[in-house]
Amino acid sequence: MRQYKLFILFIQVVFCVEYLSAGFERTALPAAVVGRGFSGVAFASEQNVWLNPAALSTVASFTSSVFYSPSPFQLPQLTNFGLLIADDVGIAKVSASFTSFGFSLYKETTGSLSFANSDIQNFSFGATLSIYHLSIARYGTAVKSCFDIGAVYSFTEALSFGAALHNVAGSTFGNDDDIPQVVLAGLSYRVIETMVVMVDLVNDVRYEPTYRVGTEFQPHDIVTLRTGIQGEPSRLFGGVGIHLSTITVEYGIATHDDLGLTHSIGVRFTP
Repeated sequence: MRQYKLFILFIQVVFCVEYLSAGFERTALPAAVVGRGFSGVAFASEQNVWLNPAALSTVASFTSSVFYSPSPFQLPQLTNFGLLIADDVGIAKVSASFTSFGFSLYKETTGSLSFANSDIQNFSFGATLSIYHLSIARYGTAVKSCFDIGAVYSFTEALSFGAALHNVAGSTFGNDDDIPQVVLAGLSYRVIETMVVMVDLVNDVRYEPTYRVGTEFQPHDIVTLRTGIQGEPSRLFGGVGIHLSTITVEYGIATHDDLGLTHSIGVRFTP
């Protein structure tokens, strides 16, 4: 009976992984990014480094964050977790990050090092080196490296354009598409001092292009509200950040028409 239950559980997880196009998809992201629909290719923030390494360019001092999604789509086996530290080391802005997705039968872990230059004449660029580790019960483990590049250009203080390429060399574990190769481009526009709108075009080379749109609105110094939408699959997002001195507590929620809700939480520390 126990083996039967494990088999059914494994089938469920594989179904969700395939349905969500998982396989080192970048769904294990900070709650703040989830809240605005995974948008922000042109929005400079260390938490966007998974979207665009050039987003590190505005880091001014040490910052760290941790995030956790306990049961995506009511399946604890899809739990994901991550942490990030970033700092300005003088010659560049750098970060180190770690993410984990899955459970004992199927697990993806990723460690990354990123850098970005300081903003030079409204232009910044960055790169990320990631090590992917895949573990499948009874099939063993595998390790691959992956390289990302990105850039952000600010037309004005309010309007920026960003672009990034994930998995530049097309690394794989053996199948042609098991590590996604993705092209991203987007705009970030500060409508008013307290509100930013982000519009991204995302093209995973395996699929048709899709879009992501997100907003951040800060009605008060201690509160940030977020919303987002995504094209295909069609999804809605929302979130809130509570700023308490040097600590920010984040919450994000994502919907899926067929699979239900996903909740994400996170804590960001900036001394």
